[in-house]
Amino acid sequence: MWRWYDRLEEWLAIALLAGTSLTMLASSTARALGQPFAGGAELAQFLFIWTAVLGADITLRRGGQVRIDALAVRLPLPLQRLVTGFCLILMLLFLALLVRHGFPLALSNWQRPMGVAGLSYGYITLALPVGAALMMVSLIRRVIDQGIIGSLVADDEIVEEAL
Repeated sequence: MWRWYDRLEEWLAIALLAGTSLTMLASSTARALGQPFAGGAELAQFLFIWTAVLGADITLRRGGQVRIDALAVRLPLPLQRLVTGFCLILMLLFLALLVRHGFPLALSNWQRPMGVAGLSYGYITLALPVGAALMMVSLIRRVIDQGIIGSLVADDEIVEEAL
């Protein structure tokens, strides 16, 4: 089940990034021809924000988040588990706060128009809680699949260590 979900998310992120690029190309080309594309910048902003949120989730799912572990790797294994578990709990709590406060914020911004594009600003603010919820799922999946210690290790580091 997760395989198709992962592929769908990756393809959606690629499509949104392509949409951002095409929107900016169309907008700048139209402006150069003297026929500005009203709302092009707002549409590109909308697409880019959702691309960034999905990209952040894909990065977290692959263990590519920034990690400073120079001190933690020198600790005994039981203490490493404790420190990593504490960090995971803090990450999940922070993401839960983003979900908890992000959805009401998105709903409160629903009536607010976004520039000349006519899109609701709620679509942009909805990216944060949806992205946080996706990241919570990805983080829990990594803990289940990789264990506490391996959950924050990048997938490409695991491959390098095996070689």
